[in-house]
Amino acid sequence: MADTPNGTVTWVIRKIADGMAQLVYREIDINVPPSADTDGAVLAVSNHFGGLSDGVLILDALPRMPRVVARDVIWRIPVVGPIATAAGGIPIHRRADGGKTSNDESFASCYQALVDEELVLIFPEGVTQDVPHMAEVKTGAARIALGARASGATGIAIQPIGLHYEDKAGFRSRALVKLGDAIDLDAWVNSYGPTEEPVSADHHDAVHALTDEIDVRMRRAAPDYPDWQAAQRLEDAANVVLHDVDHSARPLRYGNTALLASHLNRTDPSIRSRIADQASRYRQELTEHGTRDLAVARASSQRAPNTSRSWVWDLIVAVVLLPYAAIGALINLLPWLVVRASRLLPGSPAVKATITPAIALMVFTAEWAFLTWRAAETYDWKASVMALLFIPLFSASTILVVERFVMLRRRLKARRIPRGVDLDRLATTRGQLSDDVWEAL
Repeated sequence: MADTPNGTVTWVIRKIADGMAQLVYREIDINVPPSADTDGAVLAVSNHFGGLSDGVLILDALPRMPRVVARDVIWRIPVVGPIATAAGGIPIHRRADGGKTSNDESFASCYQALVDEELVLIFPEGVTQDVPHMAEVKTGAARIALGARASGATGIAIQPIGLHYEDKAGFRSRALVKLGDAIDLDAWVNSYGPTEEPVSADHHDAVHALTDEIDVRMRRAAPDYPDWQAAQRLEDAANVVLHDVDHSARPLRYGNTALLASHLNRTDPSIRSRIADQASRYRQELTEHGTRDLAVARASSQRAPNTSRSWVWDLIVAVVLLPYAAIGALINLLPWLVVRASRLLPGSPAVKATITPAIALMVFTAEWAFLTWRAAETYDWKASVMALLFIPLFSASTILVVERFVMLRRRLKARRIPRGVDLDRLATTRGQLSDDVWEAL
């Protein structure tokens, strides 16, 4: 049976995960509907699109440390294995990994964790995905939930989590963590109806019925597009109506785009197809004219354009912090180049979604530790303390200044309408797409 989590280790891991999330992503949105449940005995079930990035985002988003159910190969890695054990991880054995085939001890650990009203996290697909939709949900999550209930756990909630990535292999990209509608297991079992045998992990039909329900709930929370082209088209359509609401030059939140695109993906297939085709046509026209949707939205709107002045404040902050950002750039140039170079390594986007945060943590930490040590060697311990305090501040200044200048450039570019643009044609195509999307909402 898996060991009880070490409180100090779990605290450190959560802090590291929070730091990695803030380092790797420039924007993380968390959507928690009223029907979500993270209290008491909770079995969290998440899609698995980003390898290590999935764990980083979930640990950053959830209010408490989960007992993570993972493949036992992790426990075979030096250093990582003992840390996983101390954090209360629960290994699952697969024949394909060459381990033992019995999971009785692993399931018993999951049952006990839920009896103790802990949070258990599992990725029911079993493997990471490089397509914008989930793989088949396996029965393990349902068996754990029903087995724990039969073992005495009460009030179990099965909480779906959907992870959405703008670019899962990117550095300083954006992500959305969406908690879906939780399943009240007691209510589900009661509605399942009377059976001749107890509803437990050994009840074949109940396990498959609950697996089907978990699959439905997870697909509502996670990306579930047929292909990347469909995902891009529906996100473009979502951005059009979001610019209808707010056509200031402020960047749209990725979380809003992802949520709206997912909603459009669940509409009637004929309506969804029409919206996707119209979005594709509109994107092609924008490319031909060398402009962007925001510029067309502002030029064709019957309302006065929003006059957000947040860019002025961003510019002032960036200029004030520029000297500190320059120091931070010198400190972090080498680690940044290493992280950028890691994108050139062979491997799928899902593999790179594991490599990117791991390498970023190692190289930035190594650089900062080296400079802190050099300060102590060259001067004294007081200098090392100063370095330890100020290096992260200089680094944060660099990120803030660079990204604000980048955002300012994008704002100016997004508002630009080149000469000779057929604005009437663009506005007509845009209006048709906007009408279709609003009709579908």
